Amino acid sequence: MAKCDWAIVCDHAFFDEDRKMCMVGVFDRIFARAVPATHLQAFLVLKLVGEPKEKAKVRVDIIRPYGDVLGKIEGTSELGDDGTSQLKLGIRGLPLPDFGIYAFNIYIADELEKTIGVTVTRIPDRT
Repeated sequence: MAKCDWAIVCDHAFFDEDRKMCMVGVFDRIFARAVPATHLQAFLVLKLVGEPKEKAKVRVDIIRPYGDVLGKIEGTSELGDDGTSQLKLGIRGLPLPDFGIYAFNIYIADELEKTIGVTVTRIPDRT
C-alpha cells in the first residue's frame, strides 16, 4: 500500500520543465492581526511512495484547533513507474476562524498516514 513520504505547506507549488517539484514560501506559521482571517492561496505538497502504477486514494482533512473539520480534499493518484508520485493540492481562500494549530491529516486508503500542523498566531506587537 502507498505511504506518504513527506508533506509540506507552501504559498505556491509548481513543476519545472524537468518535472521537478518547486515550492515557494514554505511555512508552518501564519501571522494574523485578528481572526477570523483568510490565507489567500496555499498548497499542500505530498510525496507518495509505493508500488509502480499503484493507485492511491488520498484524503486530507483540515482540522481546526478545537477539533472541528474545516475542510476536506479527496482524490486518487497513480504512482509512476518508479513507485512515487508528487501531488500539489491547491487551497484558495483558506479560512482561519481561530488562533491555534490547524492539522492537515493525510489519509491513504482511509488510513491516517501523516499529520502536519500550521500555527495561526497573532502578529507580535512592535515596541
